[in-house]
Amino acid sequence: MMNGRHVLACLVVLCGTLALLLINTDNIYTELVFSRESGFYEEPFELELYSPPGTQIYYTLDGSEPNINSTRYTLPILINDATPNENVYSRCTDVSSEFLSRTITAYPPYITPSLNYSIDKCTVVRSAYRDADGNFSEIKTESYFIGYEEKVGYENINIISIVTDPDNLFDPDIGIYVMGSAFDESQPQTANYNQRGFAWERAATIQLFDSERTLLLNKDCGIRIHGGSSRINVPRSMNIYARKQYDGEGRFYVDLFDTEYMADTVTLFTGGNDAILKFRDMLVSRLIIDRNFATMNHVPYAMFLDGEYWGVYWLTEKYDNVYLSHYYDVDKDNIILIGSLDPEEYAENNHEFCTQMMEYMTYHDMSIDAHYQNACELIDMQSYIDYYATEIYIARHDDWPGGNEALWRVDKTGNGEYEDGRWRWMLYDVNSASLGADAISMDTFISTMDKSPIFYNLCQNEDFKRQFATTFMDLVNTSFTTENVDNIISEQIALMEEPTKTNLKRFFGDEGIKKYADEVLKIQNFYDNRKPYIVQYLKDDFDLTGTLASVDLEINDAASGHIILNTIEPSFNADGKWTGEYYTDYPITLTAVADAGYHFVQWQSDALSEDQRTNETIQLSIEEKGLSIKAIFEKTEN
Repeated sequence: MMNGRHVLACLVVLCGTLALLLINTDNIYTELVFSRESGFYEEPFELELYSPPGTQIYYTLDGSEPNINSTRYTLPILINDATPNENVYSRCTDVSSEFLSRTITAYPPYITPSLNYSIDKCTVVRSAYRDADGNFSEIKTESYFIGYEEKVGYENINIISIVTDPDNLFDPDIGIYVMGSAFDESQPQTANYNQRGFAWERAATIQLFDSERTLLLNKDCGIRIHGGSSRINVPRSMNIYARKQYDGEGRFYVDLFDTEYMADTVTLFTGGNDAILKFRDMLVSRLIIDRNFATMNHVPYAMFLDGEYWGVYWLTEKYDNVYLSHYYDVDKDNIILIGSLDPEEYAENNHEFCTQMMEYMTYHDMSIDAHYQNACELIDMQSYIDYYATEIYIARHDDWPGGNEALWRVDKTGNGEYEDGRWRWMLYDVNSASLGADAISMDTFISTMDKSPIFYNLCQNEDFKRQFATTFMDLVNTSFTTENVDNIISEQIALMEEPTKTNLKRFFGDEGIKKYADEVLKIQNFYDNRKPYIVQYLKDDFDLTGTLASVDLEINDAASGHIILNTIEPSFNADGKWTGEYYTDYPITLTAVADAGYHFVQWQSDALSEDQRTNETIQLSIEEKGLSIKAIFEKTEN
């Protein structure tokens, strides 16, 4: 019995065939035509190719660009399940070595797939026609997946096929994926995959399919190896560039992240040093997505490279002026962006602007209010605090702060919310030196003060300490609660466990799979046990003298309105209640916000004066016994 998806697929194929017959009743074609588009098919089929009269069609099945020496098309091409075919590119040994295996401590040793382990494959067909004058047409590329309903590791995630001439990846002189002919083990920077810039970008064609196997995009683009020290790892992350030179379009005109963002560059991210789960960056981004700094969206993909399965990745946005223009509604040509992302892509004078800000905040005494107010004009202090509070909670250290840090501002100020010329922060690369068992009890307040003169200097200002401590506890009480973390982890494990294990077997064999459950427990253990340590360090390192007390909030009707507490909007349970904890050193701020059809009436609490009860926004001190307060909303008449 066929399900709805099978019926729809059959109708699409039938309609496409009928269209060809109706349009080409006299078999005259003006361009190269394939009888089937890229996609997933349950049964083998014969692919037919058509071209203009007087031309000859040539094609390849190995990802190489067709030329006069390629196979000439004379009969339909049988397209069937390519998985039993010989492993070719995955057998390349120049992508790894004993040197790499010794230095990648986060990874099990990379394993080249054995001859008797047939990794999954798709059939890649590249074709062009040659006219009577010997000129070749543009190359057309399609990818065909046969019988994938029964294969393990692809359910509910997207698929991407990247096709490029194999020399672009594996040639010792020009291949971007290999160590290469110039590699010197004593100088790892000489490896091809460590080279940067446009000279090491290669032309490719990509096909993207969603989890329902609908073709989202078939596009010519550029690819490069992405990352810093993680470039030595296998598999490697890749940047994918939309450029007019490839197909006339400088954007990916499809909503890849369900945010209406039409990117010009995206990244296929392997997880960096998070080799087993590929989990940490996605998890932290999800936990703090509503904070006042930039984060990336993550969409899971299984990738095929020149027809061979190449693992599980996160498709993410890439921080650039197009990203900032979309999400912050600023002119993309009026942006200064700096950081250790891809330094060659940013103008040197951008760093001069940032250096001026950093020098001021480093060498001026921030305990003096005038200096601190000037600092607040230079940076968005809430963005800085949100970002640093997050990194400190997850125990980021070693290569942060100072590395893996990015920030931006507009050049010329304007009237928009983000056009004030202040610096704002961007989160990325939290996959190493964080969220580990050895970091649960780590005092990252002290380690951050030691590494960042700016953070240490700011911590001498009382206003900063109040804002930071209050924000930090906001995050502790919402983003980093056990319930919130467990919900996201459980959701992602349900989605990604089988695809991730397929990935681990492909690159690391059974040893990789054995580590999966241990890595999940490490992350869960970190979040389950981090709070008491880091909350105590906040008290000790900020010289707080108060106690940790409960704050109990309640709404008379959960459908009538909500409460903003400091920088958060708590989620109330079915009974309209919420509980958090705050130090008594600093007051909290509450704002009652009525939903449509309701209005705010009053607060109810023994801690309130009569004048405060009807104010929508109030500030309250917390006593050692705690604070309980209820917001009353009523329906608005008419």
